[in-house]
Amino acid sequence: MSRILLLGADGGLEFRLSQYPGNLVVPVSRAVVERPSFDVRDLMLEGHLPDIVVLGSDLNRTNALSIASLVDAMHPETSVVMIADPDSGMVLEAMRSGVRDVVAPDASDEEFRIMLIKAHDHSSRRTIRRAVEEKAERAVESKVIVVVSPKGGVGKSTISANLAVGLADEAPMDVVLVDLDLQFGDIATHLDLSPAHSLSDAFASSGSIDSMLLKTFLTVHPSNFYVLCGSDSPAAADRIGAKQVRELLAQLATQFRYVVVDTGAGLDEHTLAALEEANEAVVVSSMDVSSVRNVRKEIEVLAQLNILPTSRHFVLNFADRQSGMSIRDVEAVVGLPVNVVVPRSPEVSLSANRGVPVLLDKKGGPAVKSMRQLIKRFADDRRAQKDSAQHKGLDVA
Repeated sequence: MSRILLLGADGGLEFRLSQYPGNLVVPVSRAVVERPSFDVRDLMLEGHLPDIVVLGSDLNRTNALSIASLVDAMHPETSVVMIADPDSGMVLEAMRSGVRDVVAPDASDEEFRIMLIKAHDHSSRRTIRRAVEEKAERAVESKVIVVVSPKGGVGKSTISANLAVGLADEAPMDVVLVDLDLQFGDIATHLDLSPAHSLSDAFASSGSIDSMLLKTFLTVHPSNFYVLCGSDSPAAADRIGAKQVRELLAQLATQFRYVVVDTGAGLDEHTLAALEEANEAVVVSSMDVSSVRNVRKEIEVLAQLNILPTSRHFVLNFADRQSGMSIRDVEAVVGLPVNVVVPRSPEVSLSANRGVPVLLDKKGGPAVKSMRQLIKRFADDRRAQKDSAQHKGLDVA
């Protein structure tokens, strides 16, 4: 179906365009279009950009060409056609303004039908091309980082929240934190947020998410990143499946440089689905025998399922000398090197209770230093990726 926005035309043209099956035609009067407050950025139909914008013959030519130029510059995947007498001078001027086709007001029904088919095909090709280009670009620069732990209470959400804060320093408004603990997610509490929408709201209407509307379900944190908060109801887990999780993360990866996913404890279907989309994993353990052994089991299971990302970061949280274990002991049990050690510190507990991530604490104690080491691992990976891409002749922003 083609979504057609008809600007400045009489009812006769609206009827002619509506008679073709599969078209949604929405008219906007000349009086509205020529208001000083009219904004091309508001050209949306049912939450989507129109496939085709038709500039009616009632519009002032200067205004019509100005609108065409703005649409072509801001929404190049939308085809613009113009209803006007197609003399050679006017057609050339229209084409320079981004108009795809010019059709006379008295053209036949067949000419109008052909015009719509050509405009729709042009819009479809541009949309597909843009999606392919965005996917190729994000394949180079996007990171889906999934934070996992076999047990609760090890500080996984604290790590996730601070990871998002730190990455937002490098890429402001290009980071999104997803609370995928669908039963007991508390990222909103860690960040002192009161979200208007949650993950379950995003899937409520149809079980899937429209990529054009996805950002409307996100909450902006003052530290310049987005958050998709968890639901207040544990029943949300019953309404969201693994396929939906994969689709959600794939969509977010086309829109953000960093997608940080805080998961629930253990390996439920949602966490496994997230790991299938991940290219980075942060494995969190506290410094006790039970947690460390469970991490080893979790690593073994993920390896057997072949969904453990090759790039992984082992974070040992709540580390202290009174635990009776050494870092070397932990590494021997898990079979992975400990990449970041976060010492047990009252500042971390205090920050979680206040809803202010420790990385935002101006004092900056030992835990802050450890968190910054974790951030640096991703920043260093990013710089290496950028250098490699530039060496191959790619342009990575």
